[in-house]
Amino acid sequence: MLIFLFVLLCFVYFLKNPKNSINLEPMKIYKNGKVRSLYIYVLVLFIPAMMFGKLVSSSPSKILVITGGHAYDTSAFNQMLERAAPAKFDMLSQPEANKALAKGKINTYETVIFYDMWQEITAEQKKAFRDLTDQGTGLVFLHHSLVSYQEWDAFKKIIGGRYRQQNYVADSENASGYTHGIEMTVSVMGSDHPVTNGMNTFSIVDEGYSNIQILSSVKPLLKVEHPQCSDTVAWTNTYRDSRIVYILLGHDNKAYKNKNYRQLLSNAIEWVSVESK
Repeated sequence: MLIFLFVLLCFVYFLKNPKNSINLEPMKIYKNGKVRSLYIYVLVLFIPAMMFGKLVSSSPSKILVITGGHAYDTSAFNQMLERAAPAKFDMLSQPEANKALAKGKINTYETVIFYDMWQEITAEQKKAFRDLTDQGTGLVFLHHSLVSYQEWDAFKKIIGGRYRQQNYVADSENASGYTHGIEMTVSVMGSDHPVTNGMNTFSIVDEGYSNIQILSSVKPLLKVEHPQCSDTVAWTNTYRDSRIVYILLGHDNKAYKNKNYRQLLSNAIEWVSVESK
């Protein structure tokens, strides 16, 4: 863009001065008192353009991605986010993310994407988490984030459900389960919703979760029919002033490279954001 501006300025100069050759003396003044130096012309107009471009490129991100507590293909996941996210994003890993949350450093983001699987959270951090929902921060939870905060009941109400981890249930029969690499046919339950806008039935190879808890207050968006996966694999929820989306899909690169998954995530980010409300 800046190169284009430079060329344009040169073109304008020659239009205004068709009989003049380029003056290589940057401060030479002609008899009529007008500065004809191309150097001065460019310095006056091109340098402010460069400064403006720098300011634009350094504008703060509106999206934060939180990871930690579960291994994943970092490079493939980041590449997928770069294609799916409508704007640049920042990343924080646990436990630093929760520490930043308690200090109010996450309040400036319009949207927070959770791809963590974390249990440790203090009373101060819980309050800061709830404060995000009071200010209407958009929240998108992906895949194993459903396993987080097994002993914090409010989190289940925020995300809209829970993966019941083996170590946190009294009866092992009530525990949730997972199966890697299953092929699922995903059907759209609410094609009129902005999160599933433009989407049709699609296939995906991904990890499935079974026997998960889903609150009745959520709005289901996507469903599958597979014995090793929950029927509902995406939903929306509201908690206080926040729009919330949970997407069960997204274990590894098999999901990351699926164009339907990327579209789903892109739609979810846009819908929960402050600007879309």
